[in-house]
Amino acid sequence: MAQIWMQILFKVAQFWMPFNRHIIEAVQLEDMWQSLDEESQTFDIYISMRLSPMTLASCYHLNHDMNGLEWRFVFPRYDDLPKNSRPKCFGEYLALNKSVQIMDIENYDIDLACEFLDKAYDFSHHKNKPNVARQQGGVSQ
Repeated sequence: MAQIWMQILFKVAQFWMPFNRHIIEAVQLEDMWQSLDEESQTFDIYISMRLSPMTLASCYHLNHDMNGLEWRFVFPRYDDLPKNSRPKCFGEYLALNKSVQIMDIENYDIDLACEFLDKAYDFSHHKNKPNVARQQGGVSQ
C-alpha cells in the first residue's frame, strides 16, 4: 500500500510541481526530485519545502526574513528498499527519513529562527505525550 502512495505522490509531483507550489498548512512544497547516491548506488528522493505565506505573515512583527528558509527531506526510494523491510504505510515510510538538509543555514541566526518558528507555528500536537507508568499485576480491591 505504501508503494502505491509513493508512486501516486511522485507522479503528482512530476506533473504538478513544475507549475505550482502546493501549500499544506504551515509549509509549501517547492520541489521534488530524485538523485543517485554515489556511495550506495541507489536513488534518494528529495522533497524541498519553505514556510507558507500564511505562516510568514502570522509573525511579520518579528521582522525576521524567514522567506528564504528552505529545507529538504531525503528519503530512500521505495523500490530500492529490501522487500522484507518495506514500510506498510505512509507513516512508516516517513520514518525512514535519511536526513533533513537546511539550505544556507549559515545565513540564519538559529535562536531567532527558533523564536520565529515557536511563535508562527503551534507544535503542541507534535509533542510526545507523557509516558504514564502502568502498574504491574491485577486490580486490587
